[in-house]
Amino acid sequence: MDRTPTRYNTSTATSSFQTKHTKYSIQSSTESMGFKNIAIFGAGGSNIGYHVLQALVNDGNYNVTVIARAASKTTFPESVSVVKINDFNDHPQLVKALKGQDVLLSAIGFEGYAVQYQLIDAAIEAGVPRLVPSEWGFDNDDPANRDLSPILYVKTKLVEYLRSKESASFSWTALATSIWLEWALDAQFLGIDPIKHSVQYWRDGTHEFSCTTLPYSAAAALQVLQLPAEQTANKRIFVSAFEASQRQIVAELEKQQGVQYTAVPFDADKTVQEAKAKWDAEQDIPAAYTTLVAAAVLPEYKANFETVGKQPLLQGMDGVTLPKLTLEGVVREWLKAKSG
Repeated sequence: MDRTPTRYNTSTATSSFQTKHTKYSIQSSTESMGFKNIAIFGAGGSNIGYHVLQALVNDGNYNVTVIARAASKTTFPESVSVVKINDFNDHPQLVKALKGQDVLLSAIGFEGYAVQYQLIDAAIEAGVPRLVPSEWGFDNDDPANRDLSPILYVKTKLVEYLRSKESASFSWTALATSIWLEWALDAQFLGIDPIKHSVQYWRDGTHEFSCTTLPYSAAAALQVLQLPAEQTANKRIFVSAFEASQRQIVAELEKQQGVQYTAVPFDADKTVQEAKAKWDAEQDIPAAYTTLVAAAVLPEYKANFETVGKQPLLQGMDGVTLPKLTLEGVVREWLKAKSG
């Protein structure tokens, strides 16, 4: 089977999609689109897979298939094909499910990450020319990040496997989208509690890091799919809507909430050491996620993609049009969603 992506000559269209936080409009440049049939694994729930699915459906230029576990109770839009897998160790079943797809995009969480190895092997046999692994974070090729976080280490090993499978008919694209700020506020992931109006500053809290949102990252994924295939093959693409520090985020929350936040004493470096030790001793998942906070907010892990010059940066690539995001706007939309 020819694994070269089919090119479709269709007109440029504008699409918009609504999320619980904001509505985005993006330009769909389908004249140069290399991929039409998109399979998503990990589209349930409310995180990045859900947002990518909604963006694809609302764009209207894709044939979308969801790959789901047989036990999944999630319902999907009528326009989406759903293929349920009884056993992800059943290679022939996975190959059959992926036949005819141009892209397999994964948004699976850390706990289910290993399943992607089976999906990679099946995608190659099925003739899927492009795979997008579930990264959605940082520069996992940076040794400091790999050494810091077991989550980033696992993601690095998967990309190493993908690199070993590169060929004229199979390639991959990873997306480093840093911190989804509205999600981080919901989860109090950055040590910022918008309900109790308190904050744990990592060191002095002044280091700026790249921020995105879930719908912005979904829009970025669509932009990557619409670029010429050779422009994104076998690369990690960096995405940054803006850069902000913990202190800047707290200042914006204080301004819009009309309250003053209390700084809670906190030793960032000790917390990282303890989290790494707990992971090593117990494989503790919350400890692993603590290391991801460090990857975002501490300067040695270089999550300020624009400032340190990470390349390729999606916003600087020819043909890319993404909505304008600001810290003020993201906080405003998040608070509006909470009050509604």
